[in-house]
Amino acid sequence: MPENQLKFNNNFYSDIPSDIKDSFTFNFNSYELFLKNLSFNQHSFFEEWLDLKRESICEKLFRKDIDLDWKWGLCFPFFSLLERYVSSFSKPIIIGLSGLPGSGKSTLGEWINNLASSLNLEIKVISLDDFYLPGLEMDIAMKGNPWNVPRGIPGSHSIELLKNTLDSYNRSGKIKCPTFDKSLRDGLGDRSGWIESRPKVLILEGWFVGCEPLQSRSKLNNIYKPTLTQFESEYREVVQNRLREYSDIWQMLCKTWHLKATNIENTINWKKQQENEMLMKKGSALRGHKLTNFIRMILTCIPQESLSHINSDTIVSIDQYRRVCNLVSNSYS
Repeated sequence: MPENQLKFNNNFYSDIPSDIKDSFTFNFNSYELFLKNLSFNQHSFFEEWLDLKRESICEKLFRKDIDLDWKWGLCFPFFSLLERYVSSFSKPIIIGLSGLPGSGKSTLGEWINNLASSLNLEIKVISLDDFYLPGLEMDIAMKGNPWNVPRGIPGSHSIELLKNTLDSYNRSGKIKCPTFDKSLRDGLGDRSGWIESRPKVLILEGWFVGCEPLQSRSKLNNIYKPTLTQFESEYREVVQNRLREYSDIWQMLCKTWHLKATNIENTINWKKQQENEMLMKKGSALRGHKLTNFIRMILTCIPQESLSHINSDTIVSIDQYRRVCNLVSNSYS
């Protein structure tokens, strides 16, 4: 056993099932504190997620490549928190979920939606991406950006629609929002319909959810790799101005969870894998220079200082293999 895991609470250690202890890639001490700060009874937490009926439902809904550290470090704690909100809050509540493209937000969101449906819980995950501008409006808004990307940059969303949608949800408990299919228009994407629901808990996920513009213009010059071109550096100010328009939306979030990459360059392979999966699933995706440009945009359009310090209540750090390596949460009591 690693030395840094020798000083944990023996009672806590005994609650962890023996067949999963060796699969954790995070420290037991931090995990114990993580669950404590989320106000979970550790014994009840493990007992609930090892219940044979629930375990059977979960396994059917998980992708085959989901590791135990992801399940126990992220999926189960997050869903338990959502369940608590469903039972404890009479008013609608909105939770933010932030993480770089390809980090696993959509996979987590799909699992949450499916499990909530199976357990008859009023929980719904929606994506910031679903509020992308309609195709032709998007083309106009994205024209002239240095990466020649079709979407993704702050300013590519229908911000007023998103504000009104969340405001209406807070007032009425009902949500009506668009859906966006990235495979349409040969990978450029377009709106594909609308959904309506009445969840008690709503999760908004997106790659820069909760991200605020930097206060100092001098910090816009990237101190990390890759080195910015002059055009990219100038366009960063445009992005910063657009990012300010999202601040009112972030203020509507009761809590925010951050799937934080140990290195922003992790997203390079994550995004490639994501687009390959979309290609196999839908027959269309970003390829070649279009994919390369999109990844470059992720790495350079928003300063890494902003992306790495999103104002979040819970941080789940993941490495280049998407393995959970650290867990930190503010006290929820």
